[in-house]
Amino acid sequence: MGERMVIMGIDPGLANTGWGIVETRGTACRARAYGCVSTKSDEPLDRRLGRIFDEVSKAIETFQPSQLAIEKIFFGENQRSAIATAHARGAAIVACARAGMEVGEYTPMQIKQAVVGTGSADKRQVIYMVRNILRLDHDPRPDHCADALAAAICHANLSHTMSVTRDAAAVQVLEQERAQREQERAMAREVTAAATAARVNGGSPVMGRSRQSRRNSK
Repeated sequence: MGERMVIMGIDPGLANTGWGIVETRGTACRARAYGCVSTKSDEPLDRRLGRIFDEVSKAIETFQPSQLAIEKIFFGENQRSAIATAHARGAAIVACARAGMEVGEYTPMQIKQAVVGTGSADKRQVIYMVRNILRLDHDPRPDHCADALAAAICHANLSHTMSVTRDAAAVQVLEQERAQREQERAMAREVTAAATAARVNGGSPVMGRSRQSRRNSK
């Protein structure tokens, strides 16, 4: 069956912060819930961030995720938008940190690569793959929810790959240890055989053979 893991994905934004809860067992992945925290631009910043914190905290309390997958921020041309997103991202991360969740951070390209298979996928392709991977009968809306679920799927895929790699490495180490033990046992048998031969011949195996040669020559 595989180990059960509950992951919260977050697509941070000051106006809209999408979140999604994904549960995995091995390679199987299903959506448990998703939602979007929306705030108005005419509200004070502290209240907007407080609402994001509160809503994310409620989702954590309800679904008890142990892992967080969240998008990284790149400060490109629109610095103002990036700073606003950073505020929202910080509020969400603090809520997850208070719950003791492990944090995984991924670029949009990494998420698209993990979900669609290409880092240049568009939003429509991401929504389509999220729906199919999670076996939903509808497109997750708004788009922020689909992006949050995609982040969670990305984290699940990478975690599974790392687990398989660790298991393979562990098997290799065990095989090496087994081979080493077998080699040591073989060496011990050789030493024991040599010591036994020496006792039978009244000395070392070489001396025993030389004495036998002298007796044969007489």
